[in-house]
Amino acid sequence: MEKINIKYFGEVAEKTGKTMEELDESFNTVQDLTEYLKSTYNLNGDAIKIAINRELASNDQPLNRTDEIAVLSPFAGG
Repeated sequence: MEKINIKYFGEVAEKTGKTMEELDESFNTVQDLTEYLKSTYNLNGDAIKIAINRELASNDQPLNRTDEIAVLSPFAGG
C-alpha cells in the first residue's frame, strides 16, 4: 500500500513534534485529514490550513496519494 506524505510547518510542527509524516490511512477529503489531525494531535481544526500541491485547499477538496500535502498554522501563511 502506498503511503500518504504530510509535511507540517510552524506551530503545527511544534504540536505534532514532526515536520513530516507518512501515513497508511486513506483520506477522501481535506476534512477527513483535518478530523484525523484533530483527534490524533489535539489540533484546533479551525486554526490550521491544508495546502494541496502548494495551494490552499477547501474542506471538501478530494485528496490523492500523489498530492503534496502541507499542514500550516495561521502564522506559517495559512
